[in-house]
Amino acid sequence: MNLTISDRFDRLVKDKEIQFDQKQYELINVLAEKSEEFIAYTKQSLLKRIINKKINRPLGMYIHGQVGRGKSMIMDLFYNNIDISQKRRVHFNEFMNEVHEQIFIWRKKNEVSKNGDSDPVLMVAKLIEKDCKLLCFDEFQVEDIADAMILGRLFKILFEMGILIIATSNIHPRNLYSEGLNRDTFIPFIDKLEENMEIYNLQAVKDYRIDRIKNKRVYFSPINEQNKKIFYEAWQNLIGSIEVTSRSIPLKGREIEVSVSAGKFANFSFEELCVKPLGVADYLAISNNYNIIFISDVPKLDSKKRNETKRFINLIDTFYENKKILFILAETHPKDILIGGKDANIFQRTVSRLEEMQSSDYLDSIISE
Repeated sequence: MNLTISDRFDRLVKDKEIQFDQKQYELINVLAEKSEEFIAYTKQSLLKRIINKKINRPLGMYIHGQVGRGKSMIMDLFYNNIDISQKRRVHFNEFMNEVHEQIFIWRKKNEVSKNGDSDPVLMVAKLIEKDCKLLCFDEFQVEDIADAMILGRLFKILFEMGILIIATSNIHPRNLYSEGLNRDTFIPFIDKLEENMEIYNLQAVKDYRIDRIKNKRVYFSPINEQNKKIFYEAWQNLIGSIEVTSRSIPLKGREIEVSVSAGKFANFSFEELCVKPLGVADYLAISNNYNIIFISDVPKLDSKKRNETKRFINLIDTFYENKKILFILAETHPKDILIGGKDANIFQRTVSRLEEMQSSDYLDSIISE
C-alpha cells in the first residue's frame, strides 16, 4: 500500500521526528488533494493529447510564509510522495541561472532573425517541457532585473504548455521584486502567477527543530571521534526529513558550490570556506541562503596560513552580523585557534564573536525572532 503525503506526515509526528502543527497539517491536506489532481491530470493529459482534446490544467500552488515554518519539510513530503515520474525540484536561483545559461548558449549558436521570430525563451520552455511535467521551486524570489525581464514570458509559456508548478517562498507574490528597477513592467508576471497558482500563506509556529538548539552545544573541540559523532548527530537531528542535496549559488557570473545543502541548513568544511579563494561577497551570499551553517575541521592557524586566517575572520564577521547560527567542529577552543602572527589583535574580535555565538543569549535572540 502506497502511503500518501498525509500518511507520511502522520508517521513523522508519531515517530517524534516532528511536532504536530495544525497549520502545517492543514497545508498537508490541501497538498494531498493537489497531488490527486496533478496525478489525474498528467495521466489524462497524455490521453487527451492523443485524441487532440483540450483539458483544464489544475492550479499550481505558491506557498509563502516566514522563515522556519516548515515549508521545506512539507515540500519534501509532497515531492517525494507524488507519483509523477517527470518531475523536478530545484532552488529558484539555481533554476534561473540555468535559464540564463541556456539563453547564452542559444545566442552564441544562433543569429536572431530579422523578422524577430527567434525566441530563446521559447526554446528554454521547450527544453523544460521535454523532461518535466511538474516543477517544484524552493525559495522563490526575484531580485535581479535580468530575471524579472525573462520571467513573465517564460512562465506564460510554461503555463500554456500545461506545466504544473509548486513553489515555496518567504515572500508574498505581491512583494516580489519590490524595490526593482522598472517594477511596473513586472506586475503582469505577478498577475499571471495569481491567475495560475493558488496563493497559500503558511502561518505555522516556528520550526520546532530550531528550538532544539536551545541549551545545546554548538562548538565542539578537539576534533576526535566523540565530538565528530556529536557534531554530525546535531546535523541529522536538525535537518530531520529534509532532503540533502548539492547546489550552487549564482554570484556575479560565477557560482558558489554548496556540496551539502538541506533546506535552510548547509554543511561545509573549513577548506571549502577558507582555503578556497572566497571573499565577503561569497559569505554574504551563503548567509542570504542559509540560517544554520555547520563548519567542520577548523584547524589551528598561524602566520603561514594568513590568507586562511583573513577569510575566517571575514566569515565569522559576516555570519555574526547577519545573525546566523553556527555549529563548529574545531581543533581547539576559539582563543587558541590563531597562534601569533600579524592578525593576532584583530583576531581577538573573532574570538569574542565565536564565544558570543555559543551563548544562550545569542541563540535565544535568533530563535525568538
